[in-house]
Amino acid sequence: MERKIIIEGNISIVNLSNVGTLEEYNVDSEDINEESEIKSIMEEVDAYAQSGELDVMTDVCTFKVMNGENIEYLAIADEESDEKKVSIDSFKLINQSVEPIKSLLARASVGDIIYLRKEQGKANITLSLEMQNSDEVMNLSYFDCSTDMDSYDLLRESYYDTVCDTFLPETLSVQENKSTVENFLFEPQIVYGELYKMVENEEGIKSLEKVEIPGYYFQDAQRGIDE
Repeated sequence: MERKIIIEGNISIVNLSNVGTLEEYNVDSEDINEESEIKSIMEEVDAYAQSGELDVMTDVCTFKVMNGENIEYLAIADEESDEKKVSIDSFKLINQSVEPIKSLLARASVGDIIYLRKEQGKANITLSLEMQNSDEVMNLSYFDCSTDMDSYDLLRESYYDTVCDTFLPETLSVQENKSTVENFLFEPQIVYGELYKMVENEEGIKSLEKVEIPGYYFQDAQRGIDE
């Protein structure tokens, strides 16, 4: 039997990219303090990250995540029953590995810039899932900070807060059956970017530090894009 799952609410699309070094953009972060300079640099980095060139090198991680508390509507329907509202507790949450993020950071060289791009807004998602019977437990992947934050020092930065304790709606599954996305409508309200630099301490341990350039709002529905 086919089951439809409808999810409405706030969603974040989080993208991490290795965009090279600041020198490649002719940037000295200590000299940048004008809004126009910040805008120019961030737009150049963003254009490169969105160009698709990085996807070929696999140095990109993208996650669509939602907070269970911010779901406005969650329902299921199938051939045997009409659309019925359910809670997130109806699903089994399975810890999502942060290995893709960890691998991206581990591959980065000292001096490389990791670009974080966050799109936040309203989403309306319809998923389709083949099930043997209506009693089967549906699974969703979930970023469990209590587990991952103890494991990976590289993730101890503010960029991880965006995915911390969130679930990934498109990971819906039953046993070996994965869902397909029938509909994904997204209205971004905020698009924000910030830069982190890979550094290494005297013991040879790599970590990230935020670049002094302030984060930049490409879009903010609450204050206006050009404010």
